[in-house]
Amino acid sequence: MEFLKKETERSKYCKKFGKYPYSLFDPLNYIMSGGGKRIRPILVLLSCETFGGDINNAIDAAIAVEILHNFTLVHDDIMDNANTRRGKETIHKKWDVNAAILVGDELIGLSYRSLLRSNSNNINGILKAFTDGVIEVCEGQALDKEFELSEAVSIDDYIIMIKKKTAELLKTSSIIGAIIGNAEQNGIEAISKYSENIGIAFQINDDLLDVIADEGEFGKKIGGDILEKKKTFLYLKALELLKGKEKEDFKLLYNNSHNNKEKIDMIINIYNTICVINSAKDEISKFTSKANESLNCLRNEDSRKHLLSFSDMLLNRNY
Repeated sequence: MEFLKKETERSKYCKKFGKYPYSLFDPLNYIMSGGGKRIRPILVLLSCETFGGDINNAIDAAIAVEILHNFTLVHDDIMDNANTRRGKETIHKKWDVNAAILVGDELIGLSYRSLLRSNSNNINGILKAFTDGVIEVCEGQALDKEFELSEAVSIDDYIIMIKKKTAELLKTSSIIGAIIGNAEQNGIEAISKYSENIGIAFQINDDLLDVIADEGEFGKKIGGDILEKKKTFLYLKALELLKGKEKEDFKLLYNNSHNNKEKIDMIINIYNTICVINSAKDEISKFTSKANESLNCLRNEDSRKHLLSFSDMLLNRNY
């Protein structure tokens, strides 16, 4: 990414000797070159275009949300003690925790620096949306970690958590794109509802892929959520469906300390037996439909089709 290249070049701490803080910039460039789906920056550009804006004016904002997203990944990986991300070793494993914390902090600063380059008459609105997004994502991650230790988590609680942790950044992306595209308030509200619902569908699909995806394509270890005892949609739906001793046995199995492939296989077998997999697919379709219905008020038919194609891509992804 050209922006990051310029920033790391700028940040020589000793011009006389031409040295860099390699402990920061090597892992920073490592995480940002790791690929990814680029869903959030695409949504910034699509939202801008939907309301007749010039996508060139939204590129810096698109870069900003992608940098911010990578900040969340770096710090989430530390908290989850994850070994891999996008098929590569995580920063705190390849370097150390201190390096990963600093990289995350630097990424937040760089995301704001890129955002401030946006070509818009409403930079205050853009900054507010972006800052609200940062706050909500942090709160969502806090809820996610709290839920790992709680026995009293419902599917409604889960939806609140993923609205913050996952859907909010997609919502932020679409609002910023719409602002740069000079959208009216009803347009911003429509694209906001669209992205929030598509974000919920996206996260439930991510939970599902954790147990059904090809590990090579997914870029993460299959069953990782199970080993981390995460309160995913599948786990919570299983608790709704199971009764009596079967429910208690399932909870004991899920929450025991035997973090191995046998445990993963047993949990996945239960999910298949009680049709939790199909329940997750139904929820993904439900929230995707709600997202698409939000677009009915858009006047630009071509842009609406592009967003519908975006929904379809997210719904049918396998990684």
